[in-house]
Amino acid sequence: MGTPHLSEAAQEPEVALPATGRRSSGADPRLEEVDRIMADLGERDRRSAVAAAAVADGVHGFMAEFETMCRREARPAMEAVIERLKSDGGGGLIEEHVGGETRVSTPRLTVWLSLQGDIQGTPRPDRHPYLQLDADAKERNVRVSEGDMWGGSEGGHSGRIDSWEIADVSYDRVLLELIAIIRRTTQHPSSHLHAV
Repeated sequence: MGTPHLSEAAQEPEVALPATGRRSSGADPRLEEVDRIMADLGERDRRSAVAAAAVADGVHGFMAEFETMCRREARPAMEAVIERLKSDGGGGLIEEHVGGETRVSTPRLTVWLSLQGDIQGTPRPDRHPYLQLDADAKERNVRVSEGDMWGGSEGGHSGRIDSWEIADVSYDRVLLELIAIIRRTTQHPSSHLHAV
């Protein structure tokens, strides 16, 4: 007997039909869509990683600028005012936070002022004049808060007042802002009655 004759259907490669669940032993052109989807996903991931790196570089650059501004401009002005207050019977202190703390999440520089003697205990916005500069990495500016309340005197202000561009924060601007805070503090009717 000879070799059994195979039908044409038996000689063709097996092709899976969706309803049967059988695998295809040949290439199905419809699967090229999977390749395109995966290539698009890879490209989106690459673009997202590039964008995230650019944002991280921008945040890092801004934080470095803020630190430089504090060291070269704001802090020297704060120190000059405290030194002058001390020579006139007052006082003050500077608080610096690098950020990432529970209470202070972003870098911050604060100067607390006393109109009579050194600050005793922990300074408070309702008892001590202050100027506070916070780095706002999202907005790429400096949030400015200040207070002109002394020893619980009435009529003062405490809280956020403005946002400054980092390039606009200079020794002169901080110095003049602190002088204005001291002036407003002494204009409250009861400010001279409260020693802290």
